[in-house]
Amino acid sequence: PLVVPRPVPGLVSKRVLVMDYLPGVPLSRAREEMIKKGIDPESPEAKLFGRKLLRALTDVFGRCILETGFFHADPHAGNIFVMDDGEIGLIDYGQVKQISGRNRETLGKVMIALSESTGSPTDQKKIGDLALELGVEINPDAKDEAAAAIAMWLFDGSVAELPGGYDMGELSPNSPVKELASFPQDLVLVGRSTILIKGLSSRLNIPWSLAKEWAPIAKTVLDGGHGLGAEKDGRVRFRDVWTTMKQWGKGRATRTVQKLPAPIRSRILSFIVKVQEKKEDS
Repeated sequence: PLVVPRPVPGLVSKRVLVMDYLPGVPLSRAREEMIKKGIDPESPEAKLFGRKLLRALTDVFGRCILETGFFHADPHAGNIFVMDDGEIGLIDYGQVKQISGRNRETLGKVMIALSESTGSPTDQKKIGDLALELGVEINPDAKDEAAAAIAMWLFDGSVAELPGGYDMGELSPNSPVKELASFPQDLVLVGRSTILIKGLSSRLNIPWSLAKEWAPIAKTVLDGGHGLGAEKDGRVRFRDVWTTMKQWGKGRATRTVQKLPAPIRSRILSFIVKVQEKKEDS
């Protein structure tokens, strides 16, 4: 779902990283480029692209962090490219990070616990215990629910309320973030990725739970499907073929719609946005 430039053999050294050129503009200039091309930033076309962007970043970072532990560690609007063909690119791999298998395993368990939580005290305690297992340290006078509230604030933007009466706003005096005594160095840059995606979902006004999106990846990893010592048996599975075909079909459909006259394109995209909004509400 996302284009990654390849390193150029023969030009890469210990001090210099040379990669493919991706034609396009950084996300920080995407709105300006839309206006130049006559696209209303509030149009169905722009909203659909916003959802595509959110989905692409969520999938890629989830797989990199949980499956391999090796991920892009400097995600910001200048490193995310809107390419000339409408695809999304991620550039600048001068800073990458790898987290340990132990932390990946625990992080995966946090995602699953959050996605399956009913909000009961037992579920909240489980989430909090896993957060502490990751190495999160809480202020001595913090509420019992502080660790769980921090995990929910960081990974589940779809919740309306946090346990312990904490506020969702990061700058609020009652934010659970204020209860952090220290955050594990191994996961600081993972936090940057999650906050980037949280910020995008907030700007797009789309309730977005990273925990729910990453939980299926976490389950596959913990079941031995990817990473953590898993070995592939070399067989081609129908599920993988079907996923690839769906992605190919979506790509063709998107390119076809983009070629339609503006009024027809707007109606089709408006319908697609409404369908996606209904799925998010259900």
